[in-house]
Amino acid sequence: MDKLTQNILVPTDFSKTSEVALDAARILALQNGAKVTVAHVYDTSGVLLGGEGALEEGHGLDQETEARIHRELRKLADAHLEGVPAVKTALIISRNEAEGIVDYAEKEDVDMIVITTHGRTGLKRMMIGSVAERVVRHAPCPVLTLRVRR
Repeated sequence: MDKLTQNILVPTDFSKTSEVALDAARILALQNGAKVTVAHVYDTSGVLLGGEGALEEGHGLDQETEARIHRELRKLADAHLEGVPAVKTALIISRNEAEGIVDYAEKEDVDMIVITTHGRTGLKRMMIGSVAERVVRHAPCPVLTLRVRR
């Protein structure tokens, strides 16, 4: 890893599996003095980039839900990113999780995305698809994928 990694994005679906990515991002951030953004994609219409701010009108997400999501993101950050000097949360509004993550990474000049896979195989993977796989294909930066076996 080189010092060019200064802005790390960790998307989370709040599963135990995604916490592995936070732990890996902490190590990378501490080694490189990088900022870490913990983000969640909320499935409605449009894309909103942000962090710890208000949503624009018309996205179908009430302020209470938005605040709850940011609280949960902050809890994850506090639990897994101890010692990282710059941590923020972001709520990404998108109809497609992978597109939302990739769009955010492009607009926020992310240097690396750290994401876990759920290890789906066969018919489940074909029907649901892999968010991590689509992020790898379209991301504007390196993507560290961590496979977590259940």
